[in-house]
Amino acid sequence: MTHPATVQCTPANLPAGVERARVLVVDDNRINRHLLLALLERGGIRQVEQAADGNEGMERLESFKPDLVLLDLMMPHLDGFEMCRRMRADPRWKRLPVLIQSSLNRAEDRARAFAAGATDYVTKPINAVELLARVHIHIQKRCLLHDLEQYHARSQRELALARNMQERLMPSPARLATLRAACGLAIDAHFAPSSELGGDFWGIKRLPDGRTGVYLVDFSGHGVGAALNTFRLHAICQQLAPVCADPVEFLAAVNTRLCALLPSGQFATMLTGCVDPAAGVFHYASAGATAPMVWAPGDAEPLMGDGTGLPLGLLAGTRHESRSLPLPPGGRLFLYSDAAIEIPQGDGVLDEAGLLAMVRRRAGETDGARLLDGLLDELRATGPIDDDLTALLITRER
Repeated sequence: MTHPATVQCTPANLPAGVERARVLVVDDNRINRHLLLALLERGGIRQVEQAADGNEGMERLESFKPDLVLLDLMMPHLDGFEMCRRMRADPRWKRLPVLIQSSLNRAEDRARAFAAGATDYVTKPINAVELLARVHIHIQKRCLLHDLEQYHARSQRELALARNMQERLMPSPARLATLRAACGLAIDAHFAPSSELGGDFWGIKRLPDGRTGVYLVDFSGHGVGAALNTFRLHAICQQLAPVCADPVEFLAAVNTRLCALLPSGQFATMLTGCVDPAAGVFHYASAGATAPMVWAPGDAEPLMGDGTGLPLGLLAGTRHESRSLPLPPGGRLFLYSDAAIEIPQGDGVLDEAGLLAMVRRRAGETDGARLLDGLLDELRATGPIDDDLTALLITRER
């Protein structure tokens, strides 16, 4: 081995993380261990522990928790090959850098060491400059990986918090139960973003005149950007609650605000409407949303409405058409985002006709939750769902 005095590092030229690094030297030769210790200290590494064989090395792993292991292969009791295999079998040490330093220099010995889980390999007699350079590289890579893992964990925590906040935008089960008792509307809902966050949301509001307002929104895109837009629009919808009794006026008011907020190229589709129990009708207006479906017990098949209309946020002053569908006692209303009709299928996608056929097959199911769950299972079996999927099944119980 090159004498350690020929290698000298100063704090100014040390790679990131080296001064804090912990290195475990496992070698049955005491002289080799002391030479490696001196070399590592010259290289700016102050936290070094030693072990004389693999068994002692495994014990030191538990107490010392190193950032890198310098491992000899030929040792009594437990050799380097077996120690490496045992380390890789433990999830805690699966990605710990293991730098082999051994007098075995045949290709098959190297292959055996890498098969056991070695990260790198240098042969004895050791070149001090080369060894120290490799040690620095692996420590630096481990520090970068640790930083990346911490960043990923923090991002996951923040995304989970944001998703929880987004889910809280939707009506709670308690609120839906209150609405059911007061208005006779049973609502089964599904919300699943395509990534951690999505661009869909929906809302429902009991109106003073005995009607019930409902809306479903689907922003262009998905992920963080789309989710931020849902928070914006949710606040807007709360501010505009007094005009939600008129679907056309509600869309006009929402569109005015979105045109002033959204950057060019972003938009939202939205269907909003009111269940009118006195008239037995669902009055609605659509801004480029999917077509609503309604059916009553005994109907031959669901009736599909019209979802056409210019999406929101594109053109100020847009007026949308007022439409209606029958919704008698016992009737059901099905609303959904466009992910349900954009599932890849062969050379095309599942379209509205395909979804209508699925609903038709299940329309006789008396339990709303089972109906919606079965429909969603069939959609998932059709192909990968690459967009945010929201679905509402509203049953008029009286």
